[in-house]
Amino acid sequence: MDFFKKGFKNLRFKKDKVSIFGDLEEKIMNVIWERGNGTVSEVKKDLNNRYAHTTIMTVLDRLYKKGILNREKEGKGYRYYPILSKDEFEKLVAKKVLNGLTKSNRSITLTAFEGLVENLSSDELERLKKLIQEKEREKDDK
Repeated sequence: MDFFKKGFKNLRFKKDKVSIFGDLEEKIMNVIWERGNGTVSEVKKDLNNRYAHTTIMTVLDRLYKKGILNREKEGKGYRYYPILSKDEFEKLVAKKVLNGLTKSNRSITLTAFEGLVENLSSDELERLKKLIQEKEREKDDK
């Protein structure tokens, strides 16, 4: 995916999350992910016609050029499709961010991870234990 090869030049820290999208890009991606696909007109309608047709068209085209969306010709315009589901995309973003942190300073990453572990549910902790056990077995097999 071309977008991920270029890195996260525009990583934004918002209220409760990190995002690689601008505000309108994020709104448009959420519409596309929820619908599964969409045209400029459909996205505009789902955003309650708050933005001009050309604005939506420009943002969708940018997301396509970044490699986040695919598109197929439909009539005079295009129908846009997400390359990845929202869940897959968020996992990939998290993985890239954590890999970047790990490369620069593992102790900072582990400190941040310790804070995250405190907030995990019992099910999530169990899943984490299983992942660690799998990694330990893989290392033992080598």
